[in-house]
Amino acid sequence: MEDITVDRERLWSSVQELGAIGETDEGAMMRVTGSPADAAARDTVVSWFEDAGMNVTVDAVGNIKARLPGTTDGAPVMTGSHIDTVPNGGKFDGVVGVLAPLEVIRAWNDAGFEPERPLEIVVFTEEEGTRFGVGLLGSLVATGELPLEDALELSDGDETVRECLSSIGYNGTGTIDLERAASFLEIHVEQGPILDESGTDVGIVEAIAGITHHRVVFEGTADHAGNTPMDMRRDAYLGAAQFSLDLEAIATAAGEHSVGTVGKSTVSPNGTNVVPGRVELGVDIRDTDGDRLARMVRDAKAAATEAADTRGLEVQWETLLEVEPTDLSPEIQSRLEQAAESTGGTYRRMLSGAGHDAMNMADAVPTGMLFVPSEGGLSHTPEEFTSPRDLHRGTEVLEAAIRDLVGDPRAAPARLDGERADSVD
Repeated sequence: MEDITVDRERLWSSVQELGAIGETDEGAMMRVTGSPADAAARDTVVSWFEDAGMNVTVDAVGNIKARLPGTTDGAPVMTGSHIDTVPNGGKFDGVVGVLAPLEVIRAWNDAGFEPERPLEIVVFTEEEGTRFGVGLLGSLVATGELPLEDALELSDGDETVRECLSSIGYNGTGTIDLERAASFLEIHVEQGPILDESGTDVGIVEAIAGITHHRVVFEGTADHAGNTPMDMRRDAYLGAAQFSLDLEAIATAAGEHSVGTVGKSTVSPNGTNVVPGRVELGVDIRDTDGDRLARMVRDAKAAATEAADTRGLEVQWETLLEVEPTDLSPEIQSRLEQAAESTGGTYRRMLSGAGHDAMNMADAVPTGMLFVPSEGGLSHTPEEFTSPRDLHRGTEVLEAAIRDLVGDPRAAPARLDGERADSVD
């Protein structure tokens, strides 16, 4: 039996080859769900799965599942992520979570290693929510949090999800069965600066932040910018600006992992010589603690009311999205630590401020998440980059962790303190 070796060059080549599908002349990724680029990327990864000896199926919402049999019919270990991108995105977001586990299987094949449990790689549909407005769509359906028929009837105004998947030949049947899954593990680029700045190989995610989105509208009076005295204005923009600064203060005071963002604004009438009469804001508030998140939303809403009252404005507050924070499996976190130590890698415990399919999967099966560095913390941009070295080191940790979870017939199975042999079933 040969040692298991992750092939750094093969892994990097796969990332670059997939990254050429949907790449623009400016080097950005345009691979939204149902596009020709999405279809070509799906076809490519399916062919790679099959070449690696995996059995590939597609469910009714387009989730791709590739299964490597085990020496037993035990509960499968699952891993995966997504290959759709945001407009003008990068080559690593999501893709690492598909191609790193594929390289694990290729490395096993090279070494003649057969796992005890089956291993399944899932490519989730419409994780970004770019086209149909519902992020994490594939995993929401897989976990039963979004009914299949409701998902298939979602529309972008031109096509429904059902029609879109049919047009590219990825309209399968049924849904992914999570009843017997032993665990789920997702590797992903960090999309933040912590690992890169600290020089740490991998991050072991303890929790994923809850997310709330709100539409906040300030209504004042549109007036002539030259003839309306400053003390007689009902300037909606200044009310919005005051609220934005208050939100910054609320999030800063709430805690280290609390964030509040005004990411979108629409000013009306939007003329240089017109006092703004209406401003609509898109507000994003996140935290890994549910109670703290609720307090921030409450305080932000009060701050909007105060800003409006101070300036003689009306304000409307509409909550558009509420996603609860998600704690990940302590057992799998411990296994990831053991895997990092066994490979000689450095690691740190950390939190995720971004949403991932893992947060839905955690409601159904014991779930863990592993981060690799994003250079400069950049993501959702063509400048998004994870070095070959960092990708390789992270995949080595992933391989060790997955091998532990599926069972290695060559060695006594690793056990956590007090753990039963079937504790991840």
